[in-house]
Amino acid sequence: MDLQEKHRKELNDFPIAYAFNDKQLQEALEKLGAESVEECVTVIGHGDIVKKENAKPFLDMLRRHSKEIQDLLLSDMDIAEAAFLYEMDNHEYAINWDGDYDVLSCFGFDEEELVAFGLEIPYLRARNKHMKHAEEWGMI
Repeated sequence: MDLQEKHRKELNDFPIAYAFNDKQLQEALEKLGAESVEECVTVIGHGDIVKKENAKPFLDMLRRHSKEIQDLLLSDMDIAEAAFLYEMDNHEYAINWDGDYDVLSCFGFDEEELVAFGLEIPYLRARNKHMKHAEEWGMI
């Protein structure tokens, strides 16, 4: 199982629900086995609901995922380049004024850390490939 599949499975298996209206809230509480909304919190702040007792384990899991992704990028420049390219293509990097921020934040980096971790070259290679994709797709 690759890292992406492992993370997806852990996220899918985690006791979390999402609600954006009263009906969905009731369904979420039922799914989580909560008697009332007072037993729950939001962690991300975008409709997510977890029982209070699961908030810290959820955040710990997300931090671990972030660390595992960063470790993988640092271990292999080809993987780093492919990951950066994927996110650039996914975020319409070429037409977004915050493209670098959007892409780097997916990996928990800022531009200074990118350089400090020695990932600037794979990032620039990914950017060049993305710009070629953007031309082929008629974006630029």
